[in-house]
Amino acid sequence: MRRRDLLIGGASVPAVLWAVACGGGDGAPDANFQNSFQILSETNSSGHRHNLTLICADIGGGDVRYTTSESANHTHMITITGAELTQLGSGQTVTKVITDQGHAHTWILMKPTTAC
Repeated sequence: MRRRDLLIGGASVPAVLWAVACGGGDGAPDANFQNSFQILSETNSSGHRHNLTLICADIGGGDVRYTTSESANHTHMITITGAELTQLGSGQTVTKVITDQGHAHTWILMKPTTAC
């Protein structure tokens, strides 16, 4: 498994997908989503949300453990299984509810059609 440290996002609606250009590293954003794409969690009952960046190279591989962005002074770990990554790669939606640090976040994972 690999760990990804991610950037903070900022939409305020309960977005299904926040498709933001993002490169695979520290370089210029990838406007065509060739390397990665970002997904934003719903706003939970405490009023905060997190985002995570899925790396295109991970799609079709094994389980990957990602670190979400920091919000409200904490991050979360989210594991996306190899089967879920395959589903995303084929255009399916994957819903995950992660509960830790005393609260839950719902993630509705979708790959933009122009990604990867």
